[in-house]
Amino acid sequence: MVAHMGIHGDSTDAAADRPEPVGRERRVVGQALSYWHAVRDHRTLPLLDDLDMEAEPLLRGKLFLMDVTDGPGTATFTYCGGALSHAFKASATGKRPHEVLPSDVAEHMLDLVRAVVDFRRPLADAATLPRVRGGGVLKHRMAIMPVSTDGKTVTHILGAFSYKVD
Repeated sequence: MVAHMGIHGDSTDAAADRPEPVGRERRVVGQALSYWHAVRDHRTLPLLDDLDMEAEPLLRGKLFLMDVTDGPGTATFTYCGGALSHAFKASATGKRPHEVLPSDVAEHMLDLVRAVVDFRRPLADAATLPRVRGGGVLKHRMAIMPVSTDGKTVTHILGAFSYKVD
């Protein structure tokens, strides 16, 4: 699995020169990024207290939150709207990625989390995975975005996950 694109966003003059998107983004990754930017406002990082996991109707059930206060290696899902749990047939809330996801998927997710913590910028990912149980192929898109409790340190990861099975 390879991260296909970085999601960029800052409050520099270059960002102000970009045109506003026309219409409503329909992909979960784009919706999540728009939400992250709106909550972030003009700060470097959005604050955990400003998140409302049910605020955006198009994202309901697709968001998840991970606590990385003690480092990415201890990442734990503190909220999971359901899409991630449903895709991998395991409840994620209160668990670490390796307890819910196949090992290679968990490692890849944690690699993305480490990069987001280090660079303090969101990343997006798309992958195709064979489904061992239930047959078919799982195609997913995911956004991983940094969140803070103090406005300086990345303490949480806001994620958005969508998938389909072919």
